[in-house]
Formats: sequence, C-alpha cells, structure tokens
Amino acid sequence: MAKKYNKKMFVIKFTSLFVVLNVLLLSIGFSAFQNDLIVSDLWAAVRLNKDIRVTGVFARNSVSSATSNWEDYNVNNITSSMSLPNNNSTITYEVNITNFGNTDMGILSISGLPSNLEYSISGYTLGNKLCDNNNSSKCNLGSVSTIQITIGYKENGYDSNNTDYMLGLVFDFRRIYSISYDGFSSVSGLPTSIMDGESKTITFNNTTSIPQGVMVVGATDSYSSPNLTISNANKNVVVYKKHIITYVLDDGIQAENPPTLIASSESVILPIPTKDEYNFGGWYNNSDLEGESITVLSGVTSDITLYASWIQYDYFIKHKEFDGSVGDVINTGIALYSTENVNKNFRIKFTIDSFDSSYPNSNISKTNAPTILSSMDESGSPWPGFVYRLYTSGGATKYNVKINDSHVSNFEKFYTLNSGIDVEIVRENGGMYTKIDSGTYTKVLTYNSNIDTFDVPLTIGGNINEYGNYDRTFKGVLSNVSVEFYEGSIINAKPPSYTEVRTANSYKLIGTIEFDGTNYIDTGINLFSAENINKDFEISLTVDQVGGNSSQATLVNFKDESQTNSWPGVSYRLKSNSSYFEFTARWPGETTVSINDTTIPPKTIKFARRSGVIYYSVNDSPEAVLIETPPASLNKTFGPNLTFGASLNGSGSPFRYFSGVVSDISVELFGS
Repeated sequence: MAKKYNKKMFVIKFTSLFVVLNVLLLSIGFSAFQNDLIVSDLWAAVRLNKDIRVTGVFARNSVSSATSNWEDYNVNNITSSMSLPNNNSTITYEVNITNFGNTDMGILSISGLPSNLEYSISGYTLGNKLCDNNNSSKCNLGSVSTIQITIGYKENGYDSNNTDYMLGLVFDFRRIYSISYDGFSSVSGLPTSIMDGESKTITFNNTTSIPQGVMVVGATDSYSSPNLTISNANKNVVVYKKHIITYVLDDGIQAENPPTLIASSESVILPIPTKDEYNFGGWYNNSDLEGESITVLSGVTSDITLYASWIQYDYFIKHKEFDGSVGDVINTGIALYSTENVNKNFRIKFTIDSFDSSYPNSNISKTNAPTILSSMDESGSPWPGFVYRLYTSGGATKYNVKINDSHVSNFEKFYTLNSGIDVEIVRENGGMYTKIDSGTYTKVLTYNSNIDTFDVPLTIGGNINEYGNYDRTFKGVLSNVSVEFYEGSIINAKPPSYTEVRTANSYKLIGTIEFDGTNYIDTGINLFSAENINKDFEISLTVDQVGGNSSQATLVNFKDESQTNSWPGVSYRLKSNSSYFEFTARWPGETTVSINDTTIPPKTIKFARRSGVIYYSVNDSPEAVLIETPPASLNKTFGPNLTFGASLNGSGSPFRYFSGVVSDISVELFGS
C-alpha cells in the first residue's frame, strides 16, 4: 500500500525550516549568500560582533544627480554601487542596527571610504550608545537604532573622470562601559561612559573636588592634576578618589615611603615608625588611642588621621662609645633576677656598631673576654644569669653568648662577630632565646620552677665581679640599647608575612604566603553560586616560587571535583610531571580544555569572567579565551568556594595541596 501523504506535517517542517533560515539570514546579512561564502566564513560571520549587527540599509536621499544602484549589508558593514557625478553630489543611507546582546554598544569608527570621499552622520554621535529609536533608555537587548550616513566629496576631492564608486563602509562596533565615581563631592559634568578602545580625558574642578590622587579600576590611567586620562577599558570603570592619610608621630620618626593616599577599595599595610626610648605600640584613629590598633588600613571613605602609640622602654641608650675603662661601665639598676622581676618576660635589644678586637690584648681569651652585656652573679658557682662577651679564636674575633644557671646545664654559643649586627636576648615563659639580625629566635635554655634570685643589676660595657667591682670592660660602640618588660608573647607572635582583607564580593592577600603542602586559603567566595553566577569577576596573583609538588597540585581552583568526568569550573594546577602548570576547564557535556603554561616564576596569573566568557593571561600577555560562552547546562549553581593552595574534594575536604610561595592575591566580583 502506498504511504499516505501527510500535508499537515509537510507544512510544519517547511515552516520550521523557513524560520531557522530567516534567523540565520538576519544574523549575517543576506549578502553572505550572494557571495559564495564558504562554511568557515559563514561561522566566522555568525560569531563576529555577536552582540550587535547591521540589519538593514536603504538609500534615502540624493543631491545633485547622485544615484545608488543597489545596497547591501553584512554583520558589520554596508556596501553599495553609487555614482556622484558632480562636485556637490551627496547620497544619504539609512542604516538599521540591532543589538542582540545584554550589553550597551556603540560605534567607535567607520572606515572603508575612498580617500577623496568623506561622510557625516546624523541621528548619532560616534562613541555614544546606540539606543532604540522609540525608547532612548533601551540600549541593549532588542534595541533597534537608525542612523543616517551622508557620503560626498572632500574639498578638492572631485575628479570628473572618476565619479562611480563601490562603497564598502565598515562599522567598528564596541562595547560601552559605564564610568562611576567614588569619594567625590560632586560628579556633575563628568563623563559617565567610555567605549572599548577609546581614550577619554576627565577634567576635575572645584565642584567635583580635585583629588591629590586617583585609583582607576577597569582601565589603564594617567593622572596629572586636574586631568585624568583613561583608556583600554575592559569592564565598567570606577574612578576612586584617593583620600589623604595624615600621621601624628608624637616626635617619632616615620618609616621610609609610608602610604599617604588611599582609595576606599584599597588596603595598605601601615608602616612601623621609631622613637628613641620607646617601642611602637600601634596606630589608632583617635587621639585618645582608644579601641583596636590598626595594622592594615582599608575601607577609608574620607581623609584620615592616624595617631602613633608609644610604650616607653624600661631602659634605653641611643648611642654609647665605650673606652674600656671601669669608669665607663653602665649600671642600668635593673636586676633581672630579683624577686620582683625573676618571673617577668623581658627583651633586650642592642646593635654592635664597632669594637676593638685588640683590647685588652691581641689574644682575647675566655678569662679576660670583654663583656658587652651582663646579668650574671659572679659570686655564685655555677653563676646564674647570662653574659655577652668577646674573645678571639683562630685569629677571628667572635662573641660568646653564655648562660649559666644553678639548676640547668651551662649553655654557650659562639658567633663570628661583625660590626653592625643587631642582637636580641629574650626571656619568655621560662625560656631564654637569642636572635641575630633578621633571623629567627633560637631557644637556648629552659628554666625549671626553682630559679635562683639575686639582685645583681644588668650592666653594659662590663660586668660586676665577685668583689662587687667592674671588670672585663668592653671597648667599642653600641647603639639603640633597650630593655623592656612585657606581657604576652614576642616569640610566638611573629609579624605575619601577609594580611587578609575579606568582604562579601572580594578577597585580598596583601604580602606573601608560603604554601607548605598542608595549608590553603578558602576565600569564602563561590563564583558559581545562585547569587554570583551572573557576575563578572577578576582574579590575580603572583607565583614567586614553586616547591616540590605531586602531580596535579592545585594553586587556584574554582572547579567542582565532586562531579566525576563532568567537573564544571576552572583549575590552575601543576601538570602531571610537576614541571609546569596547566589551565584546565571543563563544563558538563563538554571536552576538557587544557592549556600548558611553561612560564618560569616569578609570574603573574590572571583570570576574568565577562559576560559568561572566562579569560586568562600570564604576565603582560594579552587576555586569551579559556572558555567561550558556556553551554546552557552551565546555568546552574555548584558547590565549592574559590580556593588557593589546594582543591576541595566531593566532601569539601582539601586535597592536591600546593607547595610554593605566592604573593598579592586579589579576587573581585562585579555587577549584580
């Protein structure tokens, strides 16, 4: 039996095909099919300027016998065969432009005219947004703009032998970014937008307030008061006014190059000043020195004054030249092992600027070693307390740290002596420690609970012998000698090498962190949560060193490891042989992207997501696409937070730890 013809199904299939073809024709311009466009060109045409395109062109007006034989258009150009027979001949084209994207777009430039012709535009100004003909506030998805372009001769451009032209105008469509301002008293009259590829100068005045400095996010900038030039915008631009930081030092001396300006979005580590006879006690935002001291300054919205706090040393000498005589020994009057002080924590600091290695003779022995510092009871056997002495050995001058106690073994440690070294002696919670220059604290003795007490004072430049007289005097120069009793811990409260600043939409690590294969950073920011999945973001960090690592040790991760063979997200990790990195990305149902990075540290790594596209760059290289606009299947949320130094497995536990040194990590989310 013959198969019955189904007319209804034929109509449905034909109509569907017709609709698909019309959509494709609209996307690339009907002329694409008139010019033997091959498949690869067709795909390129569909992708080109995907957010905006020309959707119509018509010759509407001619002057002095000008004619247009035909008009055509493609994604970003119009073509026409025209004749301009007279010097004043002109022809006007009406061009329709449709925005198919979610971003504001405009025209940076129009090119393609012969050198003797020029154009003028009505209904639009280059660099502005292209907005809908019927709704000026609608400037993105679905907006249709109509502009008129009039073509004519330049002055002295007319040639009676050449009046027929094949017109080919190319529109350079660019994204429009907003410019917003933070911290200014007024923004009246300041520009509020900039085009991708455009350079724009902003002039501040007394109405807006002229800043001493600015910080620009989203573009490169150059500021010479009162003019700010911004260019190369790659996202919505924010211009932050920098606020003035004033320091009240109370006779202290400021550290070199302290920050003097700060924007509301910046975070800076504050300097540590110095003051003779005092230890720095921190910065405060009030003259009463109340509240918490400030180490990292952030979130500043106006000019700010910071007040230095000082804690007076229990004893201090700025500079002293010792001549080696018994009359030049300093008795501080502080008995470190008295009943009152024996259980207190103390720190002694001093700098050995110079010394006479031939004093008292050219062969200094332990029996006649000059004493730099002593808190020893020479009448005891063995002597409790400690002493710093000089001696010579093998032709070299050394200094000897000697600590004696009646209940523990005698301790001696010898160092080769050089001028200009900084020395610390610390007693804290029953332990004695030493530190040389910027090294670490070395524990040299642990006291038991039965510490002998005695009232021999701390002496500088010599010691008190068993007869109560000064001897073993020192000849040389010491500076910045200080003695302080303190509470808390110096040994365990080492200044951090970095500071973290966290907000709901940002994370910053200021300074340097060492990942040792056991630690990692959880930023607390989920880039693919329901709240954040449509936001743009930027991530940057500097890789200073890479240590010993296992395969796939992960430095940056915003990938969900719980979805086997279909992990959504991105990871920056070591390649299988651990000799170089790779950028990896995988979306559900998509092939894994793997891009090798063999750049030698130190190097700066950046990620960015803009309108769904994820980019990456290394050092100063241009941004490259890591993942194009993801498939619709990505438009769902998934689990882990952004981490540095490890990945999180399916149960949220860290693994694939990284070893190395990283600095200046920054994460920022944009939009809503």
